[in-house]
Order: sequence, then C-alpha cells, then structure tokens
Amino acid sequence: MKKRSLWVLPVAVALALTGCSSNSGTEGAAGSSEAPQEQESAGVPALTAEQAAAVAKTLGGDGPNVQVLDSDALSGSLESAKGLIDQMEIEPAKCAEFVSQQGTQDLDGVNMAAAIVVGETGESNSYSVAGYEDTAKLDAIKDMVDAKDLQGCEDFSMSVAGQKVSASAKILDAESDADKTIATHTAMTMNGEEVPGGSYQIQGVVGENVVAVSRTQTGEQADGEAVKALVEELNKAVEEVKATAK
Repeated sequence: MKKRSLWVLPVAVALALTGCSSNSGTEGAAGSSEAPQEQESAGVPALTAEQAAAVAKTLGGDGPNVQVLDSDALSGSLESAKGLIDQMEIEPAKCAEFVSQQGTQDLDGVNMAAAIVVGETGESNSYSVAGYEDTAKLDAIKDMVDAKDLQGCEDFSMSVAGQKVSASAKILDAESDADKTIATHTAMTMNGEEVPGGSYQIQGVVGENVVAVSRTQTGEQADGEAVKALVEELNKAVEEVKATAK
C-alpha cells in the first residue's frame, strides 16, 4: 500500500512544539446536523495566491497579535522546516517519512496562505487557505481525508535539541459545509510533562481548495465543545472561500 502523508494532523502546531503524533480510533464529537457532510462545492475554482492571502487575513482579523503569511513566506520556510526535521530522532523510525513529507510539503501548484492569532494567555488559533492548481495533489488530499487512516503511526515521539515530545491524536467525528471534513485532537507530552489542552484541528475541502482551522489550548475542553467551535469557524472559512472565488 502506498504510504500517505499525515496531512490530517495539525502539523503546523506540532512543529512549533517540536513534535506531533496520533492515536488510533474515531471518537464522537460533531458539528451541526444542519450542515451535512459531502456538500460538493462544484465550480469553486482554486484561489489565486492573492485571494488565498485575502481570505486568511479576513479569517485572522485585524487584532494586534495576528500574523499573515502568504505563499512566498510559507515557501521560504520550507528549508527551515526540513532542517528541523532532519535533526529529529523519530521513533518508530518508519514514521520519519510521514513527518518529513508533512513538514516539507511541496507548494508547487498550490497557492497557500495562513493567519496565526496568539491569545494573551498563550492559546493560539491558526487558519490556512490553499488553492490547488495541481489537481493530482488535491486528489491525494481528498483520498487521505476519506481514508481517515493513520497507517501504523498511531503513537510516536520526536527528540531534538535535548527535548523529547510524544503525542497521540484521535480522529473526531465532524460535519461542516465543506465537501469533505476531518477533525483531530492531538495531546502532547514534553519532557515527561503533559501539555495542557493540546491542539484541535479541522480541515475541509471546498471545490479546488482546502481550508483548515487549528486551535492550541492552554486548558482542558470537551471534544464536543471544541469541535463545535471549530466547525463554526470552518463554515465561515468555507463561505469566505466561495465568495472570494467568484
């Protein structure tokens, strides 16, 4: 079986904390029943780089702690991400390929932008928007979202610069206005101490685009409440993508 990148995990957050992982199973926690899965947003073309940046900026808002990264900025960060991953000791070793694929994603044919919002108490939200001109890459993502398969890397750890991070993530039930939706919760332990709250992420396919909302928390929250809030944010993103792509 061909291996798939762990695109479904909140890797941006994981890299920031020097680690990510997953835990088997799908657990209940959902969005509104009025927003059924598989909306099929036919006719929503891939956003341009400028459009993706505009959507990310709108989602992030105008607060003082908002940073927006466009395609050029994200592409420029790939070498730094690759360098970080190359320094990591990853166990099991077979999961190193997944981490490398995710952390150094090729953005050729992808117009991507992201907005990061940092709260006063340390929590953060991030929004990513990507227009896929490369249909093969988009099809691969659709397959991964449909499969919801972590392929044996349910639990792994990373060590770099004297820090060891282990984590586990579970795939949560979620429905949204996107064509396809997947949500995860990642719990992390750093140097033997659990990171409170962990991170939640929800991702959706909208025509030829992919949008994602991630939230890193400093306190505990029930999965159902967290996913409900993320579904609301994702639905706003879906609406914005559709309006911008017209």
